[in-house]
This record gives sequence, C-alpha cells and structure tokens, in this order.
Amino acid sequence: MFLSKNLAQDDSKEPSGVPGEETIPLSFLFIVNKLIIFDPEWDEYHNSIPPHAPHKYMGEISSKVMRYSNGQVSEAVGYHWYRDSSHAMGHLFCLDSSGNYIPDNSTDSYHMAQQYETFAVFACNPLLPLMVTDRDPLVRETRNWQLLRIFHSPRARGLSQVVTLESAMGYGGAPVRYVAGKSPSWMPALIPETYQSPNLRAPPSRGLGGELGIVLGLMALTADKSTTSNDAVNEMFIERQQWHHNKWRGPKAPRGCK
Repeated sequence: MFLSKNLAQDDSKEPSGVPGEETIPLSFLFIVNKLIIFDPEWDEYHNSIPPHAPHKYMGEISSKVMRYSNGQVSEAVGYHWYRDSSHAMGHLFCLDSSGNYIPDNSTDSYHMAQQYETFAVFACNPLLPLMVTDRDPLVRETRNWQLLRIFHSPRARGLSQVVTLESAMGYGGAPVRYVAGKSPSWMPALIPETYQSPNLRAPPSRGLGGELGIVLGLMALTADKSTTSNDAVNEMFIERQQWHHNKWRGPKAPRGCK
C-alpha cells in the first residue's frame, strides 16, 4: 500500500498531512512475521544478506493478526494466518465465533481476507543499508532484493517515503538512499544514521511514509530479538502502542540483531 499521508510523524511536530489533502478514515489488517533463516548468505565483502532461495529458510514465526483503524492498532479477533508448508503461499482465514474456518460455498474453500501486498525487510547491521523486496521470500526465488530507497516528493518537502524501484511514486526525481528532511525523530530507530540527508539546506523532517509494508517491517525490527517467538512484535504494536495516531513512540536507538 502506498500512502501519501504520514505514517510515522516526528514527535516534535504537529501532525500534518500532504498539502491539499484531508485525513480520511483508514482501516486494514496486517501481520508481521519473523523469517527463520536456515542457510545464510554473504556478499563479496562478507556482509550478511538475505537468502534468495526459499529452501534457505526454515519457515516463519507469525505475529498475531492486527488491525489498524484510524491511528490505533489492536488485535484482530476472528482471523487466523495459516501457511500449508514453509514454501507455500499463506492465507488469512476468517473464523466464526467458535474459532472455526467459515466455509465459502462459491469456491469450495473457506472465507479469507484478500491480500493486498507483501514485503520483506532485512537488516543485520545498523551501519549498513537495509534491504527490501516486494515478494514473499518463502514462496519463490527472490532475485530482486534491493537497498532501501527513499522518494522525495516535491509536493511534500521533508517527507521521506520508503519505496522499491517498482513502487508507484508519482511526480519527482529518482529515489535515493537518504532521508528527505533533517533531524528526524525516528532515526536511528527505524532507519540507520547512514541515511542522513547530505543536504545542509534540507527542510525539517515531516515524517516517514511510503510503502506501508516496509514501514511496518522497519518498526518490527526495533522489537526485542528472539529466535523462538514473535511475542515482542505483538507487544510492541498491541500492548505498548508504539505506533499510535501515526506517531512513532518506540525506542530511539536500534536494538541490533541476534
């Protein structure tokens, strides 16, 4: 999903959208799953990079199904994420009041939520660029892992929009590997300091937006690390409400990888 409004605004600023646009009601379901790497890969400089082939992953640890509704995140009761095997496409099934799948007579299957988009975000060193892809690495070979790029819209100066090269960016220059504004409150927590703007005349940061799946992945990477559970991600979004009314209220520094 590509949003032109701010997803993570700077704490020191009043909320502000893109000029000329009004805030509209917004609700969607999302999950943030932890991928389990079986056979890691490295580049020619011995930096860790995400594996390209599905067989190099052992599967995933799913988060709870969550609902974003007008600035607030809560657990989405009545839905269940299921993947038949570690390399099959997953589905978000609808449940009845007893927790059972709801039959869909028109398809001889079960009712499920329609998937809008999937992204994967990889980071293992806060001093190196992040890597992203708009594919599910568990389903098919992923050769289009890209360094995270940021689109600077001339219509919203200071707003950093995280994108891939395939994203619909509208009018403006090519995406770059530095933020649009200076002194963003969500750096280095969400994006490494290596993405600081080199422009001494950069406007004040107006927030972080762009591809929603990437933004959610960046937020999830700030949670406490665990190789056996995804509870920290659930707690971060649902209990601690660290993304609340489009403001990032999480840690100010990245936690690193384990």
